[in-house]
Amino acid sequence: MSVEQNATIGFSGLCLSEECYEYNENACLIFDTRESADELMQLLHPRGGYRIDPVALPMIMRDYGCSCGEYAMGEGAFARFKELAAGAGIDYESQPGDFDMPLVIVEVKGVDISDDD
Repeated sequence: MSVEQNATIGFSGLCLSEECYEYNENACLIFDTRESADELMQLLHPRGGYRIDPVALPMIMRDYGCSCGEYAMGEGAFARFKELAAGAGIDYESQPGDFDMPLVIVEVKGVDISDDD
């Protein structure tokens, strides 16, 4: 995969005690910025115990959040994803989310959902 394909699309928050990324329903959340991810994680985990991870296309294709290829992306993250997915020939379906914050629900085709890590 090219350097461009490894570009940061957005950021996800991982709860360290549960070893689980934050979700919106069944979709792993990908925020536009590190700051927006950190803001939500501080609300959900006021005592800390989380980290913010940058998300790139190879991570999405390996189903890093174990959401079977379904992601809830901020609008900026979705714009970056669309550009990279087009360059990599990755097929996906998207629809606007109906939530308190503007999110796009994206179902990425061809994601490796095997349990072999």
